[in-house]
Amino acid sequence: MALFWYDYKVDAKLQMDMATNLAIDLQMFRLEFAAAQGADDPVLRESWRRTWWMLYIVDAYYAGTLGTTNLRVVNIDITVELPCDESDYESGNIPAPRTLQEFNCREFSPKTIHFSSFAYLIGAVQCAAAAISATPTVEAEECSTHIIQIADCSLDGWRLLLPPDRKQIITETGEIDELMFQAHLLIHV
Repeated sequence: MALFWYDYKVDAKLQMDMATNLAIDLQMFRLEFAAAQGADDPVLRESWRRTWWMLYIVDAYYAGTLGTTNLRVVNIDITVELPCDESDYESGNIPAPRTLQEFNCREFSPKTIHFSSFAYLIGAVQCAAAAISATPTVEAEECSTHIIQIADCSLDGWRLLLPPDRKQIITETGEIDELMFQAHLLIHV
């Protein structure tokens, strides 16, 4: 990322491609990877999950910043669990992780399930990826309305499913939730 913002875009792409290829080759997107590589250490397992999900997020950031539709990791069948709250990670008290499927079906759950800010950022990336992937390779004027409708539906869905405690980026204690800041920024860009 530093290479990219210092205008070494070719080198940045090379590094990003190498990281992406390595993560895919290692199958970091699979549930079994974090379990196998994390041994019995829940913090290490969480670190592996976070590594995959940050690659997922950065892949979308690159595509959005460059205005491309080249999302390499978004269309992979991801089974790795979602990251926990920052406070849990920092304290080392890692709760049982939630799945992407639970997150994507949360409106149908009979009880309210807590998801981390990281999960909502991942959800925002999914919305952006849906909008990006709806863009046709050959642009036609009649496609514009369809693309806008897909993007609007996806973004509205994310906002409507946002619990009240995630709608503000500043917590009750006055701290900024940096992950929710990124999520809101992504949704509003």
